[in-house]
Amino acid sequence: MADTDHNWRIWGERDPYYAVLTDARFRSGNIEENRQIFFESGETYVVHWLEHLERHFGGLARERALDFGCGVGRLTIPLSRQFKAVVGLDIAPVMLEEARRNSEGLGIEYLLSDDRLSRVDGGFDFVCSCIVLQHIPVTRGLAILRRLLECVRSGGGCLIQLSTKRNQSQWHKLGYWIRHNVLGGQVVMNLVRGRAADTPVMQMNEYPLDVVLRLFSAHGFGDILVRHDDHGGTETATILARKA
Repeated sequence: MADTDHNWRIWGERDPYYAVLTDARFRSGNIEENRQIFFESGETYVVHWLEHLERHFGGLARERALDFGCGVGRLTIPLSRQFKAVVGLDIAPVMLEEARRNSEGLGIEYLLSDDRLSRVDGGFDFVCSCIVLQHIPVTRGLAILRRLLECVRSGGGCLIQLSTKRNQSQWHKLGYWIRHNVLGGQVVMNLVRGRAADTPVMQMNEYPLDVVLRLFSAHGFGDILVRHDDHGGTETATILARKA
């Protein structure tokens, strides 16, 4: 199986903004002219979901927030305008370096992540992870999600986005399996698709929504909203919840 952490670090070195949002405008050669669009998308996202949370669940304390899989700071930066203290976590040191440059003067704390979130101390009023868990194998991802839910303070909110189903042809499914499970398969499939041989894989995983929701319930989240979306054949669930 492909090493998703290793591949993410490579993406961070080669094309960090595109790795966060797979849009040609955010390729390394295009990002400077589209940087404002990139970060405005994060601002809109954060404001929308915080308003949605408070509209449904009531006011939220604004002391401390956590962004898991923060990348270059797309969501972390707008969170810093909503909370007194913000922590961003990512597995790729290069992503963290870029996020720090983007956040200069904002006082955001960026930390190297691991599966236990071992560098994180204390609780948070808001925890989010968006377009991240889908790139992590399900068993690992569920363990990370468990830790994220543990980090939410009583009365705090949580926003988690993950993929639940990939609707692909048999050919695409076969190619995906070869890339991730056959020695040299990634190189071969890159060449077949006209890409550079060493292009890293961006793994996509399907999370069982019933298992995920049981985790929320087990960690004291009695109020839960779920939004379903279809992104070109990849179905996702955005989960907004409040801890009792």
